[in-house]
Amino acid sequence: MSYGPPPPGNHGGPPPGGGHGRPDALHGAPADGHGQPTGGYGPPNGGYGQHAPHHGWPAGPYGPPGAFGMQPPMGEPPKNYLVFNILGILGCMSVVGIIGLIFSLQVNNRWQTGDYAGAESAAGTARILGVIGLVGFVIIAAICVVYLLMFLGMGIMMLTA
Repeated sequence: MSYGPPPPGNHGGPPPGGGHGRPDALHGAPADGHGQPTGGYGPPNGGYGQHAPHHGWPAGPYGPPGAFGMQPPMGEPPKNYLVFNILGILGCMSVVGIIGLIFSLQVNNRWQTGDYAGAESAAGTARILGVIGLVGFVIIAAICVVYLLMFLGMGIMMLTA
């Protein structure tokens, strides 16, 4: 199969610039057309290893970036219900209390890292488990008080009889 003659024009030798697409005289390539091409991106402005300044963010409608691109909501972190969950552990509701304690401890950590929705969610779960633990603690405490009063009453009755 034959492709025919080449189109008219200068077809002898490499393209201008030694095959790099740039004339030799403008970019400092060696005269023989060999060597590293010049140009390209080069080092970043200000050199390598230097940090960008913390001021002078480009003007725009959004301002400087915050944590995860969001500005923190106004106010304090949500309530973590830590005491309720600790009382739940002490009130023989140890599984519910420990799970609630884990969620309670996650509230402030998530708030500080910028996960505001996660902090609200953990606070809601800690509140539910804390209330369950607190109710369990109150029930166990009431049973202990009644039991203690019964024995004290029986002891007093035995002493008087």
